[in-house]
Amino acid sequence: MKKILIFLLAITLLISNIPVFAAQGRKGASDRALERASDKAIFHRITDWFATIGKSEEEKKAILTERKAKRAAQRAQKEAEKQKRIMEKEAKKTQKKMKGWKKK
Repeated sequence: MKKILIFLLAITLLISNIPVFAAQGRKGASDRALERASDKAIFHRITDWFATIGKSEEEKKAILTERKAKRAAQRAQKEAEKQKRIMEKEAKKTQKKMKGWKKK
């Protein structure tokens, strides 16, 4: 009985701290891990399992296909943003070089 009470107290304390971490606006380790995770990562497999539990095979396939397409679109968008940032940095470097060349 004592172990159960300690366990419940520990869980209550952990759950009560979750909104505090979310309100800080920073990404935690799990958020960063989810961003970098592949489709076969444990995070995606578990959430897919929870999303499809108790569904028929057709519904499962539709849900999984939709989720995979959404993840692929997010990865493509993120890669495009990354390439855009790289191109902007290169453009700034080139502009600096050109300004320095014109002054000489």
